[in-house]
Amino acid sequence: MSDATAQPVKQRPELVLIAVFVAIGIAVLLYFSSQQQQQLRSSASGMDGLDIWLSSEGHDAQSFAGGWTINAETLGLVITPLYDSDLSEQRVSPTTQEELLLQQDEYDLWLWQVEERAALAQTMVVLPKWRSGVRLTGLSHPILLVDPERTEDALHLITGEEIGGVGHIPRPFSDFSYRAPNGDRLTARFYVAQVFEGQGCDPIIGDVGEMVLGFCALANSDDSVLVLSDPDLINNHGLRLGDNARIAQVLLPQLADGGRILIDYSQDVWITEQQEVVQHERSWSDFLRYFEYPFSVLWIGGGILMLITFWRAGLRYGPIVDATSKLSARKGQAINARAKLMRMTGQDGALLDDYVTARMSAVSSTLFGPAISGTATKEQAYLKHMRRLHPALTEKLTSLLNEMRSLPPHLPATAAISYVEAFELTLEQLAHDT
Repeated sequence: MSDATAQPVKQRPELVLIAVFVAIGIAVLLYFSSQQQQQLRSSASGMDGLDIWLSSEGHDAQSFAGGWTINAETLGLVITPLYDSDLSEQRVSPTTQEELLLQQDEYDLWLWQVEERAALAQTMVVLPKWRSGVRLTGLSHPILLVDPERTEDALHLITGEEIGGVGHIPRPFSDFSYRAPNGDRLTARFYVAQVFEGQGCDPIIGDVGEMVLGFCALANSDDSVLVLSDPDLINNHGLRLGDNARIAQVLLPQLADGGRILIDYSQDVWITEQQEVVQHERSWSDFLRYFEYPFSVLWIGGGILMLITFWRAGLRYGPIVDATSKLSARKGQAINARAKLMRMTGQDGALLDDYVTARMSAVSSTLFGPAISGTATKEQAYLKHMRRLHPALTEKLTSLLNEMRSLPPHLPATAAISYVEAFELTLEQLAHDT
């Protein structure tokens, strides 16, 4: 009946690699999901350029994606860009690349959110004009215009049908005059301009029948709202055309009346009146903000570094392998029998050779763990390591090893013991010093 022996647990590097790739995949997915709105804001149809331009000119402007409440009294103008041409229905996600390029709605916004913002602060509603293809390709082309009938329906929900229709001027570029407060005549230029009739509105840029910007009444309340039919007046693409940038720099602070200009991309209403401001209760969304961009980049880098560190440390400095657990009972009996025969026949010199070889292998395994295999390789690795730390003692140990291995097989026991004592003393000195 054979004795059962404990088998060591073997590491499986392929499982570690799979876990690493899964973790990286999850981190990349979280990163790109948080980047979706950031890509829209910095694209040709986004308005981050307006924020930078106004701030550089000394005006109080801020891009906002939600996450905390803002006191309405601190705001002079809320710019609400509509990237949704249907304010009463949820958008349908595209399933093909062509559908994505021709997608007319970027994300959902609801009519009540527009109305509530207008009730709390002076609001400019920027009608949708460009499909997702402009954001994805960076190119503006008439084929990528949002269907004007959908834009018209969105406008009618906000201001009522009496305001008239929405359409495009069928020529490449159209110019509209704007008179600045200091008397300068500036020219607003648009590529395939999108205008609305503006019945009942007070025009600011354009006139009734062909209006770009004007004050209009809301359909379901006594509040008014600014309607900008063509976002190219203030978006990243349009600021480069004509005097659009100068008009934005002059007109928007005037409309804000010295207050803060907020470019509100949020999909909820975070603006509150002073008496409604309450202590914001903490939720999981507050905690998850620390995993959004740009923090997500730090988390991904730190996670990859930790995984690689633990993986390499597990291979290099794994648990010390118990040498006795690797030896079966039968092998141990064979070694003991061989040693006994060599002692009985007076072969202490040969026994000494086997002893130092096994001893050096054990010392090396204790220092390096299971990362190094092979008796000769272990001994060379140990000597190389110790030679850097204690060259004198290592040279002494090397000389002892060479001398003990060159001893005659039939060596007196007293001589063998003296060699063993010198050998063990040297190993003890090295172990104590390190």
